[in-house]
Amino acid sequence: MKLIHIADPHLGAVPDSGFPWSSERAKDLWDTFAQAVGQAEEEQADLLLIAGDLFHRQPLKRELKEVNALFSRLTHTRVVLIAGNHDYISASSNYRQFTWCPQVIFFQEARLQRVVFSDLNTSVYGRSYHSREDASPLYPWGPVPEDGTIRILLAHGGDDRHCPYHRKDLARAGFHYVALGHIHKPDMDFSDRIVSPGSLEPIDPNDLGPHGYAVGEITAERADIRWIPCARAEYVPLEFPVTPQTTGMLLAEQISRAIAGKGVRHIYKIRLTGRRDPDISFSRAMLDPAWRILEFQDQTEPDYDFARLAREHEGDLIGAYIQALGSPLPEEETESPQEREIREKALYYGTKALLDHIR
Repeated sequence: MKLIHIADPHLGAVPDSGFPWSSERAKDLWDTFAQAVGQAEEEQADLLLIAGDLFHRQPLKRELKEVNALFSRLTHTRVVLIAGNHDYISASSNYRQFTWCPQVIFFQEARLQRVVFSDLNTSVYGRSYHSREDASPLYPWGPVPEDGTIRILLAHGGDDRHCPYHRKDLARAGFHYVALGHIHKPDMDFSDRIVSPGSLEPIDPNDLGPHGYAVGEITAERADIRWIPCARAEYVPLEFPVTPQTTGMLLAEQISRAIAGKGVRHIYKIRLTGRRDPDISFSRAMLDPAWRILEFQDQTEPDYDFARLAREHEGDLIGAYIQALGSPLPEEETESPQEREIREKALYYGTKALLDHIR
């Protein structure tokens, strides 16, 4: 039996809202989801499992119709899906009255349900969220009955407020495959057939790394599971160490090469570290406006020439401050390494505060 297991498409989300590329990212979520459904058709998968949070919030009727139209194109694959904590089934949810095409099984109840596909000799268990949070254990029941079928659990959770679970408990529950959702980062340990493929696309700046879905050939004896990357963009953190010799033009060229090498569709979180020339400053404005720069953090500090500053400010407060903290200790006095570090930090940050005040 061949399955495709996806989780957390979050259709309707607008990642990086307010940034120029946010509408493109919202479309990416739909396009990547459509690609995954199309892959199920291309590979003639027996099951397409959707482990919750198909939508980012309560689905609109038109959105349900769009998704259903994609499912209706499947000529061989059956779809089994549950609602997660984002698209939970509220009292007024459009999930309640919607009629899915024949290829779709939607576990609408909060209690555990089961569907049997006799032609596949497979049983799928699952339940949906009916509230934003559900702190009950993901699978509190005992071992699933051995009925001769390939047994699959479709579930959504993994933290204290959303159906927590212990992996070893799931492993003992008697399922041949556990299809998880909710945690957006993929877990590549498939050895126990407990699979968390992560979200199809990153939707939050903390969703670092590649994203995709799982494809598996499942029997009662073995599971051959592969993870397929599919996301159109990633959040990529980049750190650039700066020296007093670094100019804005040189840094912009360095960043340009890094982004060109990794891909211009990705979304970048740039952080500058180190000591810079006090006369040099860096900003997002020096970079190509077409690049997707979500964060630009200049954490550099000016590299002061304290001897020069002391001469320039001889007779004023700045000069006196540098003279007091920067002068060598008398021969009869000593200081520990920790005391020296504290004194040097006080010299640096105090001088910076005084200079900032007069500028």
